Amino acid sequence: MKPFSKNIIVRFLDGKLSPEEENSLLSRKSVIARMKQQWNLQSGDVSAFDQNLILRKVESRIERNSLMARRRITFIKVASIAASILLVMGIGYLWFYQRTTSDNEVMMLAHETQTEERLQVTLPDSTIVWLNAGSRIEYPEVFEPAVRQVKLSGEAYFDVTHRAKQPFYVQTDKLLIRVLGTQFTVSDYQKETSAEAVLISGKVNVNVLRDSIGRTFELLPNEQLIFDERQQYTAIQKVDASQYTDWIHGKLYFDNAGLGYIISKLEHWYGKKIECSRELSAGYRLTFTVRNESFEQIIRLMQNIAPISFQPAEGHYLVVAKTLKQ
Repeated sequence: MKPFSKNIIVRFLDGKLSPEEENSLLSRKSVIARMKQQWNLQSGDVSAFDQNLILRKVESRIERNSLMARRRITFIKVASIAASILLVMGIGYLWFYQRTTSDNEVMMLAHETQTEERLQVTLPDSTIVWLNAGSRIEYPEVFEPAVRQVKLSGEAYFDVTHRAKQPFYVQTDKLLIRVLGTQFTVSDYQKETSAEAVLISGKVNVNVLRDSIGRTFELLPNEQLIFDERQQYTAIQKVDASQYTDWIHGKLYFDNAGLGYIISKLEHWYGKKIECSRELSAGYRLTFTVRNESFEQIIRLMQNIAPISFQPAEGHYLVVAKTLKQ
């Protein structure tokens, strides 16, 4: 079967799919379920979006197809509206593809968020996942009987459904986390050299994949594991785990946080490229909260509470120490 590309919904709405491709897309129950999920999660105002126009376009295409396709009109209406909301309102990309195993083909699903975007995803086992900005999760349409495994790039919060005989694994670029049923956050962006995991409740085992020794650590509630690949350094420290889930509610809270850590979070939150020397990023610790402020408001705040300056450059910002003239 031909894989589904990530622009399949765009081509569907534009009427550019062949009858075979359209039937293949619309025949999958997972497509219906995922698009309905996105529709139900949409809380914004969609009144200005011309749903009737889309339905008329869809119905006109259905009339050219078979009677069987016409009987699917109800689904296509739901799918078209939900797909359109995905595109217009920006509620995370959703795409599908086939992965071939030794026994059969497994239908894979993937969600991806963009800048200043957060998305709630319900996995096949009812596990709840929140994706932070610039993140991607990949998982099978149906989990295997003996194991549940997902792949993550970026940052996510997991509320894992407990199944004692079916452990849950989260694999990132640098970490492999094993749980049975618990709440935790993971942050591992591929372009960064560090990764972290924070346990909110339950217990997890974290295997540091990029560790030269390949060590495994056990986390207890309110503990944070930090791994720095460049320095081959791993540490576990006590934290207030609730502070690491504030982003789910549209808030970032920094409590005596290092400048380098803050910059990393702001880059993903606002989709900005920020450069700062290692010496400067390690030299300051700040406490403040980000809610609905613009990027410009936040950097003005940071410049007022620390002797640093954000200087616009081509395609990025450069953080430098303030001089006496500034």
